[in-house]
Amino acid sequence: MKMAKTCCCALAVTLSVAALAEGVTPNGNNAGRTWIDIGGKDVEGRGWSDTELPFDRIPKRFAKDLPRVWGNGISSTGEFFEFESDTTSVSVRTVFAKQGFGENNFNSSAFVGTDLYVFDAERGDWRWAAAAGHGVRWGKNVEYQLVNKLPQQVRRFRLYLPLRNRLASLKLGVDAASKTKLIPPRKEKPVVYYGTSIIHGAFNIRPGLALTSRLERKLKRPIVNLGFSGGARLDPAAATMLAELDAAVYVCDPYHNLSPDLIRRNFEAFFDELCSKRPTTPVLLVGAPPVLNGWLKPDVARNDEEKTRLFAELSKKVAARHANFRYLPGQDLYGNDEVSMDGVHPNDEAFAHMAATLAPVISGLIK
Repeated sequence: MKMAKTCCCALAVTLSVAALAEGVTPNGNNAGRTWIDIGGKDVEGRGWSDTELPFDRIPKRFAKDLPRVWGNGISSTGEFFEFESDTTSVSVRTVFAKQGFGENNFNSSAFVGTDLYVFDAERGDWRWAAAAGHGVRWGKNVEYQLVNKLPQQVRRFRLYLPLRNRLASLKLGVDAASKTKLIPPRKEKPVVYYGTSIIHGAFNIRPGLALTSRLERKLKRPIVNLGFSGGARLDPAAATMLAELDAAVYVCDPYHNLSPDLIRRNFEAFFDELCSKRPTTPVLLVGAPPVLNGWLKPDVARNDEEKTRLFAELSKKVAARHANFRYLPGQDLYGNDEVSMDGVHPNDEAFAHMAATLAPVISGLIK
């Protein structure tokens, strides 16, 4: 069997993961499997390689200046790996750094589950195959089967990693007799997408439906997801962090983490920093719809009116200084006003509309 095995973890990390891995909870019959270790170097969607654990999105050196960002930057949101195999089944073993299998804006399948796609050569695109279902008995360490009894033929698979909980290690299970090889991540400049819990994946039903994952499939280009729940506050230090990455386009989507005061305080400094450090790279600011049920609450509606006015006003000032800055008002980005559980976070219907709207805009900015 041809098999790739890669690990980018330091010894200390490997030891801590080994300690966490005791007591795996199996879900389903996974006998007759070969298990392949997946490391950070196998995964697409990572901006930095010097992370504490292999699937963290940002390094710990940002924790001091950006504690809110760091606390949300250690999830594997938007990351995936690909493999080619004639296996008839696919299983997964995951080890998480802490207990925690859901919160009020993430179901368990998106919070800690994986999501499997298969490339359809006839259609020329990726098609959904299976996701970790609600029947999985979640624990820090868990093993489950995604598909089995497939007709045996060579296929290209893609496995999206969990959106929220911190993933410490992952093993891919395939038929012991299969010919399986990991496919290295692409080397193209990525789209770097900075934003709120909306970009972090809140209310997605499974990882492959996160906005950046949808956009990646449309654009056919790597995307680094830098969505931080509650953390997209346009801190100038975050602009410095983003500028470390050599992006094809920077997309900034911070609207619902900002108050009018934060916009006045941080907006110009953030975009001056990012646009100055990467003067030849397009920087796209995306607006957002107002709170969808805000029409019932005059104070909420006034707050949104003020934020939208400030976005437009300050964008003109930044654009006058930086030729690489663009602003896309987003009042209609969700498609309609019946697509949210809380008036702020879009559901999967709205995410589909967002992806369809944003993909041609971002594509037009890629040089």
